[in-house]
Amino acid sequence: MAKPPQQRPAQRGATRQSLSNNRQSAWRSPRFDFKLYLRQHQAFLIESFTRLIGHPLASLMTVMVLAISLSLPGGLFVLLKNVQSVTDQWEQQSVISLYLFSNLEDTEALALSHQLSSRADVESVEYISKEEGLRYFEQSSGYEQIMSTLPENPLPIVLKVIPKAIVDLNTLPELQSLRDHLQSLPQVEYAQLDAEWLQRLATMINFGQRFVYAISALLVIAVLLIVGNTIRMAVESRRDEVLVMKLVGATNSYIRRPFLYMGFWFGVLGGVFACLCIMILAWWVSAPAERLIELYHAGFELQSFNAVEIIMCLTISAFIGVIGSWIAVSRHIRDIELQ
Repeated sequence: MAKPPQQRPAQRGATRQSLSNNRQSAWRSPRFDFKLYLRQHQAFLIESFTRLIGHPLASLMTVMVLAISLSLPGGLFVLLKNVQSVTDQWEQQSVISLYLFSNLEDTEALALSHQLSSRADVESVEYISKEEGLRYFEQSSGYEQIMSTLPENPLPIVLKVIPKAIVDLNTLPELQSLRDHLQSLPQVEYAQLDAEWLQRLATMINFGQRFVYAISALLVIAVLLIVGNTIRMAVESRRDEVLVMKLVGATNSYIRRPFLYMGFWFGVLGGVFACLCIMILAWWVSAPAERLIELYHAGFELQSFNAVEIIMCLTISAFIGVIGSWIAVSRHIRDIELQ
């Protein structure tokens, strides 16, 4: 009597071949359900936020570290913005003072004054004689008795040249070029531009901008490391869950998605607290800053983050959180393989 053919026992669990077949069949799916895709993202977004709330102390500590790291470059940015705003309000008519040689006659000085007034880049020229300069010096210094004992007036003739260009950071090279040209005249002993302070301020602002960029780059790297390490520990704590998801055929992108949203929430919350820290700091220093501004009789108001800058800060912080999460979780998921 012939024996019936033996049947192979049903294979339990999932093999690599079956998982590969499942993935291939999923890729061969001709229809893509966009609504289901959006619902999945919505579910992951809510789930990741719920997990953060489930561990409030650890999440708050991570968010505050991110907020402090992001508030430092943000605060420096606000400081530079206020300094540049003050510089813009200091725009005024520039003056180039020409100190003529002491042996120059009045007729030659007047001829030079008329010659300079006819230039296209000069608004006007003010002639200050030796006597007028002496009277102004006596009134401003209080040395009338000392000056009266001098055998002759030691002050030179001064021409105040007022250019047509308003002094600011953009027209400063043009004004310096005009000053150098007037300095080269044979009647002029020394030419002084009263806007040289603006050049020093521009150099300081340029240095401050580069310093802010360098600090921001370092702190962005620090935020990436903080988020990456936090997400790596989150992946490790859910290692068994990741293994089960791989057993049922989940792709790495599907497994990665909730961790990316977790990084997104870390970045957004860190940006929110960073903006709050900056605005609180600006409010705290506003009172002494206003008193300082009143001493200089300047109509200036201390500025903080506006709506556009807040949105930019939140966008950048969320992007940094997602990038840091993606780097950490992509590398760590590859290390979790089926045995």
